[in-house]
Amino acid sequence: MSPGITLPADQPPPPAPVSPGITLAPPPPPPGAALAGPDGKPLQGSGDDTGEPPADAGPFPDHLRRQMNSVRRSGPNDTSALIAALAPLGDFGVSPEEAALIGFGRFPVAGPARYSHDWWFPRFGPGWRLHMGTDIFAAMGTPVRAPSDGRVRLTNGGLGGIAVYVVEPDGTFWYLAHLSGIAEGLVEGATVTVGQVVGFVGDSGNARGGSPHVHAEFHPRGGGAVDPKGILDGMLEEAELQASALVQRYVDAAAVGENIPAPPPVEPAGSGPLEAPRAALLYASAMSPSGGALALAEAEAARVAGSLDWTVLRTQSAGRPTTVTDPRVSTWLGPLTPAALAAAID
Repeated sequence: MSPGITLPADQPPPPAPVSPGITLAPPPPPPGAALAGPDGKPLQGSGDDTGEPPADAGPFPDHLRRQMNSVRRSGPNDTSALIAALAPLGDFGVSPEEAALIGFGRFPVAGPARYSHDWWFPRFGPGWRLHMGTDIFAAMGTPVRAPSDGRVRLTNGGLGGIAVYVVEPDGTFWYLAHLSGIAEGLVEGATVTVGQVVGFVGDSGNARGGSPHVHAEFHPRGGGAVDPKGILDGMLEEAELQASALVQRYVDAAAVGENIPAPPPVEPAGSGPLEAPRAALLYASAMSPSGGALALAEAEAARVAGSLDWTVLRTQSAGRPTTVTDPRVSTWLGPLTPAALAAAID
């Protein structure tokens, strides 16, 4: 988002592409047993979200209302100031999407996003209850990042839909729910680092049909959930303070002729129920006619390549003469050829 653009209070921000990425963590360990808290019990997020109460639900209980009203609430917040602080990176060829991925610190949603102090707001289903986290609203397909170092637990079902737990060594965990997909290659028990993309904003679970968002829930030492609003505010403030140092790093590198490599692409999950929406790539082509269209073309080519029976095609082509191509053609087309297609035609 460019400086000066405001986020509407009643609408999610515009979509963000999912094509840029960040440096991946070391190779994850093989899938293991489901992660548990310090007490040995399975970790459990609430899966909270708004549910329409039925006609016979009755009024919101007084004891829950008193609990809700006991919260001393702070004002809403969004990522627009941080995006503005990182905007100078554009002078060095860094796209807004790349800037969010490398400059958002520990904040979990990498792009235009907004949230309010909705801790202990009314929720229904099953029965009246209280909201046990903070809903961060962003465009469908916006990358979701690990807010801490840890290991991951992946779930798909129930109120939370597609969700990722990021679990620290002492059992402290973040529960990030209602995702549209999981990052490519992420498996149960994988080790992740702060800022690593773990999934993508969505509306899965009982958020289906509502505004895309991430339900962010924080459990210190594996215990009950605590109000994460102030923690999220602190993450944004911390990232804003670090933004000038990040920009200066690029300034210093440019002064000595050094190029800081762009982060590699972020790949959504490739198939199955955890697949990220194609709409994000379509939006990328609208936002960036060059890079976005290329990402969309690569994704479509990879999809087609994966649907072909290359064994049959190789058998059919056996014995046919091979055309020798101009080396310049290989140089131009090589970087544009999806890996799956390149491997098949070698």
